[in-house]
Amino acid sequence: MDAVEGVVPGRVTARPGNGRILRIWGAALVPGGRARSCGAVVPHSAGLRQMLLGLVVMEPVTAVVVSSMLPPAVRFAHGVLEAVLVLAGLGAAAALVRAPHEVQEQHVVLRTGFFGEVSVPRSAVRSAGPALRTVPGRGPRPVPGDPAAVACSAEPAVDVVLHLRPPVRLDLGPAGGVVTASTLYTSAVSAAAFRSALGPAASPADR
Repeated sequence: MDAVEGVVPGRVTARPGNGRILRIWGAALVPGGRARSCGAVVPHSAGLRQMLLGLVVMEPVTAVVVSSMLPPAVRFAHGVLEAVLVLAGLGAAAALVRAPHEVQEQHVVLRTGFFGEVSVPRSAVRSAGPALRTVPGRGPRPVPGDPAAVACSAEPAVDVVLHLRPPVRLDLGPAGGVVTASTLYTSAVSAAAFRSALGPAASPADR
């Protein structure tokens, strides 16, 4: 759709279906499966990844205890299930590593690994800075109480804010509708990493 005066269009990729998510996890476990970057990358914050890896480490221990209490006839099936759960956790963590945020020549792409993504014109991103808050949900979503803000992260906690000028039109689908966003929230390794990737055009966010 054409941009209206004073607003530029962005792009929202919705969360894929469960089958597609499983394929993303599987592809992330393949060596060299990461897509080639077209610009500077900004890693996600480590919170969700560390939680997933912690569960992966604990799962075999729990599996051994549970298996010892099961009848011998079902232990093999239980072992297969536990192996699938461990691989799923590793795949989810790997998907976050292999799908970082990216500052391309023309666009800034906020990725979540497997919950969808948001792309906005690079020229519209005027500043970047820290912002600690919680926005319920995962993936691209509206921010409660702020009709001009959109969050895009793999976890409810966000720690980076990008200010947009001119505002960017983002269609969040049936759940969020169309938002003319002047603020984007995401989670990343640091706001400084975003500013470095954006270059001289981006200043610390106004507070």
